[in-house]
Amino acid sequence: MMIPVIDSHVHMEHVACMEYFRNYRREHGFDYVNIACICGGGWDSTGNNLLAAALKLTDPHFFAHGGLFYPEVPVKTPMPEGWEFERQAKELLDMGFDGIKMLETKPTMAKLHALPVSDAAYEDYFAFLERTGTHIVWHACDPETFWDADTAPAFSFAEGWFYGDGTFPSKEQIYRDVFAVLDRHPKLNATFAHFFFLSDFPDEAVRVMEKYPNISFDITPGREMYDYFSRRRDTWREFFVKYADRIVFGTDMTADEFQGGVGDILATMRRFLETDDVFRFWDFEIRGLGLPDRAAKAIEGGNFARMTALEPKPMDKAKLAAYAERALPYVKDAADRAWLADFFEKNL
Repeated sequence: MMIPVIDSHVHMEHVACMEYFRNYRREHGFDYVNIACICGGGWDSTGNNLLAAALKLTDPHFFAHGGLFYPEVPVKTPMPEGWEFERQAKELLDMGFDGIKMLETKPTMAKLHALPVSDAAYEDYFAFLERTGTHIVWHACDPETFWDADTAPAFSFAEGWFYGDGTFPSKEQIYRDVFAVLDRHPKLNATFAHFFFLSDFPDEAVRVMEKYPNISFDITPGREMYDYFSRRRDTWREFFVKYADRIVFGTDMTADEFQGGVGDILATMRRFLETDDVFRFWDFEIRGLGLPDRAAKAIEGGNFARMTALEPKPMDKAKLAAYAERALPYVKDAADRAWLADFFEKNL
């Protein structure tokens, strides 16, 4: 059986992104691309979900992981009728989404929501995801340097990702909340984005892999990951070989290409996995792991397919129509809202 090549982690924000990602998939040789839909709190989450649904409806080469919608932040519980967390997850999966995307434990979102994922309000939701084996793409924490003014990179200040002013939850608190969830639901099928921000902590990465057998990490940049990997190249090569079936390829690509040129990023990531070259990118030296071919192919697509499905689920038009009727009024961008309303009227 051919092992698919999959980018498991990209983001769409507006209608124009649909054509961007159609071209991206074709031009860069992906069999499939997964749209990770962002949760609320400043992000247009119903718009994200509806755009991804429209793309899935018209192109069979796209997976999508839907995000929860939060009518207001800070989050007040209980959630309004119809927007309960478990019900939202069921609804997204029933209409044809392939999994769930979580950004709730990125420090900006954790501060904005003011509702830890370990709160009882999420209990039925996580129990449902565990029971059904639903795949989660989960962003938890951020690089530890973002809490220290002396080490935080300039872009963290520009993006609002500096967390050392005392108003954000600490890195330790976020990890405590996540591990509290994992300890209550140890069979969760979750891929932690950006290597769970453990690329400078190989012992902790091993502990997580050994304790939680359904947990995986993606290698979506965070560019700092590749610096840390390269500084301990032999240690990390052993890790990547041992856990080759639990590491997932993703780029975090957006239409504005904020991480850099697509070709350069993809070439760098594949060169890092497939060769033992020593080269420079992102202003530091990268030492390739030179993984066995089987391991590299599993990471570059096979693992995501195994954790979700061999191909994307079809959309259920009737269930999507019901969701769209309820969700369209919450789409923040007027042009996107009008386009989506017209699209669903014509296609559902």
